[in-house]
Amino acid sequence: MNIEIKNISKSFGSVEANKNINLELKSGIHALLGENGAGKSTLVKIISGQILPDQGNIFIDNNEVILGSPKNSIEKGIGLLNQDPLDFSNLSIFESFLIGINEKNPYRNINKIRSKIEKLFNNYRVTVDLNGKTNNLSIGERQQVELLRLLYNGAKLIILDEPTSAFSLEQKKRMFDTLRQLSKDGIIIIFVSHKLDEVFEICDSASILRSGKLVENIIQPFDSNKILSVMFEKNEINSISRKDFDREENFIINFSKNDLNNQVEISKTHNIKQGSVIGIAGLQGSSNDKYIKNFFTKEFSNTKIELENNKKIFKNFFYYMPADRLEKGLFSDMNLLEHFGLSETSRNNIINWNDVKEKANSKIKEFDIKADITSQINELSGGNQQRVMLSLMPENKSFLLLEQPTRGLDINSANKIWEMILQRKEKDYAIFFSSTDIDEIWEYSDVIISVSGDEIMNIEYKENLEKDSIAKYISGII
Repeated sequence: MNIEIKNISKSFGSVEANKNINLELKSGIHALLGENGAGKSTLVKIISGQILPDQGNIFIDNNEVILGSPKNSIEKGIGLLNQDPLDFSNLSIFESFLIGINEKNPYRNINKIRSKIEKLFNNYRVTVDLNGKTNNLSIGERQQVELLRLLYNGAKLIILDEPTSAFSLEQKKRMFDTLRQLSKDGIIIIFVSHKLDEVFEICDSASILRSGKLVENIIQPFDSNKILSVMFEKNEINSISRKDFDREENFIINFSKNDLNNQVEISKTHNIKQGSVIGIAGLQGSSNDKYIKNFFTKEFSNTKIELENNKKIFKNFFYYMPADRLEKGLFSDMNLLEHFGLSETSRNNIINWNDVKEKANSKIKEFDIKADITSQINELSGGNQQRVMLSLMPENKSFLLLEQPTRGLDINSANKIWEMILQRKEKDYAIFFSSTDIDEIWEYSDVIISVSGDEIMNIEYKENLEKDSIAKYISGII
């Protein structure tokens, strides 16, 4: 198979996402590199037919692809695995899988098709219950299911947009084994990632995008210093400035006995200084995200947060930011102005759109969002979507509840996100975040809660912990 991309350009309002991109691929696993907002996601959505470019052409084996047509792209053998899976969370895994598969009248041959799907799952060692609800799967598991649907549909060019951002180590190993086998079978893989160690491990070649332009093509062996210098125009990685301070007030976490591992001795009540960052560590598939959400919804356990002297905590004291940006955090078809208007309804019954517009423009500048107030959320990169969610944080003193706050972000974007978060330490009650990245947990946490499966294995101030012990706790090793 051969894909040829010629003079592709695309703008969203004043933002030029792609500028005259030319690229030809004939085989192997090819990486698309660049910082958040460089144009990678826009390009792969154009290739897969999800977005119509302003100009340019794409050819598969010398046959022109009808741009802006997902149907034609699928017929030409192009499949896209999104960073945020395109599935139906309220349906069973099997029902969701059936939607859009390359079968005529699938329900007439439902048993035969189910058997083929089960065989495909078994071949790639994906163990999920097809009758289970899609919304019970982790993002990593949903991505695995989505990849198998692409294979079922006969994809010959597979694009993976940040495929491992929510994977466990075992899931990543399985994914890489699968990709290597697919490449041997003649399938072209386009691998979009910010994780250079993964690119070095799995990819044969790479293209680097910066500010919408393809600035360099490279092949193995890769040079990490050169890649970083090309990716980031300033030729440097942004560092985070930190301000240490000591708050006198505390807050209290009362843990449910059912949440604590019964083989270790953990106090049910913990007094923690206000302004602390509490990292909840866990492997992919554990309940660390659920504990973050539970402080807001109280639907998972009876563990709860209290203030000293029995001060009442109101619902608007919490700001919950889910890991799934497009499905649970933002409205993909609404623009930035509408999001700020919607957030205003939590404080006022009547919206003054002039005030909202002024605030939106101010927040776009403050949080360095590469967009304007008319930009739709689905037009933004993952990093800019994350900044939008942070910009919607309430101004008042709050408990921030952040699921995987830097999932899928490059190192510079992740550092900028953390700089924005840490600026809140001095005024907020506390900042809770979940992560599967032990380095991130260790770097930013004052208190670390280690979760294995559904159970809390350890709760401790970082100063009293060894970093290596976190890996043991989240693996269930006591």
